[in-house]
Amino acid sequence: MKPIIKQLIFLFLLNLALAFLIKGITNHYGIKNNKIALDHAIWVFTDEIGNDSWRPMKLAYDHWTESQGQSLLYTDLLLPVKVKFLYPPTALLITQFIEENNIDLLAFSTAATIIFLFLMVAGVVATGLYSYKEYKAPQLSAKEQTAVGIVLTLLLFTFYPVVKAGTLGQMQVWLNAFFAISILCYITGHDVLAGIMLGLMASIKPHYALFILWGLLRGNTRLVIAITATGMLGVLLGMHEFGFAMYLDYLRGLSFVTQHGESYYTNQSFNALAGRLFSVRYPEIFNNLRWNGYRYPPYNVWIFSFTQITSIATLVISLIKTKSQSRESKLADFLLMGLGATLASPIAWEHHYGILFPVFVCTWLILWFGNTPLKNTWIKSTFVVLYLIAANVFPFAKFVAGSYFNILQSYLLIAASGMFVILWLIKHLPNSKEIA
Repeated sequence: MKPIIKQLIFLFLLNLALAFLIKGITNHYGIKNNKIALDHAIWVFTDEIGNDSWRPMKLAYDHWTESQGQSLLYTDLLLPVKVKFLYPPTALLITQFIEENNIDLLAFSTAATIIFLFLMVAGVVATGLYSYKEYKAPQLSAKEQTAVGIVLTLLLFTFYPVVKAGTLGQMQVWLNAFFAISILCYITGHDVLAGIMLGLMASIKPHYALFILWGLLRGNTRLVIAITATGMLGVLLGMHEFGFAMYLDYLRGLSFVTQHGESYYTNQSFNALAGRLFSVRYPEIFNNLRWNGYRYPPYNVWIFSFTQITSIATLVISLIKTKSQSRESKLADFLLMGLGATLASPIAWEHHYGILFPVFVCTWLILWFGNTPLKNTWIKSTFVVLYLIAANVFPFAKFVAGSYFNILQSYLLIAASGMFVILWLIKHLPNSKEIA
């Protein structure tokens, strides 16, 4: 059995063992909401999924149609916190399509979730096999390639942020698939297709438009044009349907959310980290354990300043070019920008870190089979620990919510930040060929 297959099986079994250990502990202490990733994976295929994205989108669209197209959705719904509708108007084009064609929303959401989960699988498996081949590792037979694909699929369906997005009924499953495919397109030299994928991501989550600046700084004209054209097409279509004023109103909504953030524990951002520290003294206004769909934390100059500093620092680090021209460095550079755009956001829910899975797969291949100085046991062990933290949910972290140890509730943020550091090292440290 080839080392790559042994490593994948070992990681899968280790992760599964940890997941069942966590479930055993939470069952013993009677902790509710203790579903592990495997539970969520089974849920996607056997039970009714949620409407976490689609409900606020439908409420927003219904409000707009009832106002006969006169409503400014973010002023009417988001600012008074009647509906936490955070998507740009472009995203409502999907809801409009569903409504005008009398499509059953649950059926659409379920089918789309399954389709995009497997598109993500396809993107990750293809990226893994292609990268492995490029690193001149021992050749795999057709059966061995199939085995790699199967175990990668099992790993994906036991990676909590990915499957959590599925059971929530979240459009994040679309973004995860787009990002996985964009990585494949980028490493195979199809920059236009990579740009289209990133443009689609930016149409739903505008912070991924930062890839335009990233591409400009690297002189990647084809990528920049593809992202811009794809994103602008969505904006123009949205403006045609909902008006230019709606997009200006969206900027007002973004400003509001940036100033307030979310302190609820499933928000794994630097903003939430700071908010939860304030929750120790002000537990009611900086909500930590109980979700409130009709209130945001108050504006706090210290939290806002901390968020701005960490966001700017994260983006600057992501955008800085590297002198290295190695394959590993260029891939790490791309992954760093994708992860950095997520880390810099004031609201980064657990499921937003579904993009971490292809990041882990690519980084694993670099550390074990690529040409990088980061091949020591400490780095590899750290990588495995970070993966296990990111792939699982730790319900008992809520027991430290009332103390300053609640920094441990940000375990996913810690894991993502650790991966950010590893990617930065891969990006900037010269490999053996460049030293020679």
